Amino acid sequence: MSVSRGRVFAISAVAVALAGGVAIVIAATRPGSVSASPGPDVAVRGFFDALVAGDARTALTYVDPLPGFDPATDPLLTDAALAPEHRPAAVRIGAVRPSSDSTIVEVTYEVRGTTVQQAVGVTGDSGGYRLRNALVGLTVSGAEGRAITVNGLDAGTEDFSTGAFPGAYEVAVEGSALFDGESFTVVPEVVMGGVAAAANFGVPEVSEKATAEIQRQVRRALDVCAKATSPKPPGCPFSLDVPGAHARVKWAITTYPTVTPKATEVLSGLAISLTGDGVVHWSADAVDKSGRPLHGSGDLRFSIAGSAKPAGSGIAVSLTT
Repeated sequence: MSVSRGRVFAISAVAVALAGGVAIVIAATRPGSVSASPGPDVAVRGFFDALVAGDARTALTYVDPLPGFDPATDPLLTDAALAPEHRPAAVRIGAVRPSSDSTIVEVTYEVRGTTVQQAVGVTGDSGGYRLRNALVGLTVSGAEGRAITVNGLDAGTEDFSTGAFPGAYEVAVEGSALFDGESFTVVPEVVMGGVAAAANFGVPEVSEKATAEIQRQVRRALDVCAKATSPKPPGCPFSLDVPGAHARVKWAITTYPTVTPKATEVLSGLAISLTGDGVVHWSADAVDKSGRPLHGSGDLRFSIAGSAKPAGSGIAVSLTT
């Protein structure tokens, strides 16, 4: 089951600003009816009781419907996302207080040993209540094209923000040609305007396997350079200024660079830069203006610079001079 990222989410007025990004608290569901309840706190209790039971369909009937978004199409709002280890527990309904456009019901629950406090807005009356910001804004970033799963459900390969039931979110990214897989669990946190959960993988480190492949490709490129007889092999990190005419050089790399790849954020996305130092032995022959032969030899230290990027299922390495 996959999470479509092409949908346009209907977003409530509660926007949650986070350092380094924005998480959205979303309140949405398909139209439905809720049995009349004696008070807004009972409606909130019904929503969380359904989550504790793993009953997504019933939980969604309590949530305020907004046009343009059908949560029934979102796997993160189904029973499949509510395995026992992901559900809220020890739910306690607290104070009920009025606000300008709704009634606020304070809720406390436990998720993976963490206590979460959430203020749920409730509209309506005893004829039927609706929960406005019951869903949690879940943001996933730093995937870098790696396949994402949330609670075991396919969530595509692009960073995203969406609405999720209160609970725990096991977010994982698969390994790629350049990076290892990673995973961790996040739970809702109280932030400005509500609750949100952010899974930010940050800038990944190039994997050992990818580093070895990059090293192999750099060595192969340097071997091609060493076969040249020109004092200045094109596209190569070493060269000589040889006096005289008809210069020919024999190159032999004695120390290959130990390549250090590093991932950094740039305006266009993620860039992998390569650096390293090596030593090449040279032996040069030429003739001076009078036709006398010239000969010299020595060792030359050189540095490489370049980049690496994904190429299909592999890696493409480019060296710069």
